Amino acid sequence: MSKNSFERARKLFRKIKEKIKDERYKPNLFEFEKSIQKLIEEYDTANWENRCVVGGALEILFIAFLRSLNFKCQWLKERRYDIELDGVKFSLKSNFVGSGSIRLINILGDEKATWEEPTLFFISNIGICYADPEMKLKTTHTSDALIIEIKELKNLLKNSEEWLIPLSIPKKAKNSKIIKTASYDVAKSILEGINSQCLKKYLPEV
Repeated sequence: MSKNSFERARKLFRKIKEKIKDERYKPNLFEFEKSIQKLIEEYDTANWENRCVVGGALEILFIAFLRSLNFKCQWLKERRYDIELDGVKFSLKSNFVGSGSIRLINILGDEKATWEEPTLFFISNIGICYADPEMKLKTTHTSDALIIEIKELKNLLKNSEEWLIPLSIPKKAKNSKIIKTASYDVAKSILEGINSQCLKKYLPEV
């Protein structure tokens, strides 16, 4: 991606940050924060199955939020990009523990990956952080991914808070009493959709 594209991405991030400060959009922000809280609480990513679902749901919720702020935003579902905002593509990543690392790119075998995308990081107890490869943050190759440490992003924000939208993103519970499983909810929804008379009462307990 060209340096000019990163400049456009940075400009858009600043526009989002500025718009959120507008009193008119306080209800929008409140709903978005509540929706993230409910998502994290109910679909605990300690359950591996829920991880992709939560990531996808977060993308959908964020698109709805941006559209409510009058931005043009599309859901891409591409391998390296998740949303397109006013003609600029972004990757979305999340970490709901507030520490450790984030997988930027999954890799196979001896493949070498290069971080190329302007990225929005949703991090518990921090908010939404913008970063891109031109910011010279340290990334690391593991056996199956290119990762970035949360502390790298925290250091970026220490030097410049302009790359942070302070948003209420809670940590996932260590011992959640409510752990929904996405596949169960899909199966139940399908049976309800066909007005099941025979199978619905035989669903396994969760």
